[in-house]
Amino acid sequence: MRIDEEIREDVAVLKVSGALMSGPDVAPFHDHIKRLVKDGITKVVVDFSKVKWFGSAMLGVLIASLTTLRNAKGDMRLTGITAKIDSILMVTQLAGIFRTLDSVDRAVASYKTQPPEGAPQ
Repeated sequence: MRIDEEIREDVAVLKVSGALMSGPDVAPFHDHIKRLVKDGITKVVVDFSKVKWFGSAMLGVLIASLTTLRNAKGDMRLTGITAKIDSILMVTQLAGIFRTLDSVDRAVASYKTQPPEGAPQ
């Protein structure tokens, strides 16, 4: 797994690529989220446009990461979701938990109009 990070104002944009199938492949993602929270960054956009498919291990890491962010009064928004990944979210009934948007720019902008629950206004 490769994670390229860009900070836009107070939002971390994480561009993910590589193999996302097994636990060892995806564990660095949650570690990255925990480091962001420790640094005070709790709004995250994850760009999956370079990922065609991921396994159940990545779903678990995404849920754990979302929980970490929400416990810190933050949130995670997803973008670059392929039809295959969307089908995984639908079948697992996680589509309603993760907010997906059609571009990184829209996902970043969404934090202005729809801030995370409990975040200071």
